[in-house]
Amino acid sequence: MANGIQKYTVQEAQNLGLGQAGVVFIDGDSAQDKITGPFVAITALSDAAVDVSECDMSFITSVADFTIPKGVTIYGRFASIELDSGKVLAYKG
Repeated sequence: MANGIQKYTVQEAQNLGLGQAGVVFIDGDSAQDKITGPFVAITALSDAAVDVSECDMSFITSVADFTIPKGVTIYGRFASIELDSGKVLAYKG
């Protein structure tokens, strides 16, 4: 059996990419712990400081903490995310 996105039909994969599996509101200004996904996209509702040391993101190997500016959406495969500040919508996938 194939792993990853190959296990879905074309329509299912497109729906996952659009966040059809649901969305999670993450508020970095509260005392939330790391939120587990997987997530396929993250949209910043306000400038959001991502705490890389607490995240499991496939593209990060030795990157410092970074900020997602308000209104920007980043795409990728995010197993978990934790914010130091800001608010985001994390799309499940």
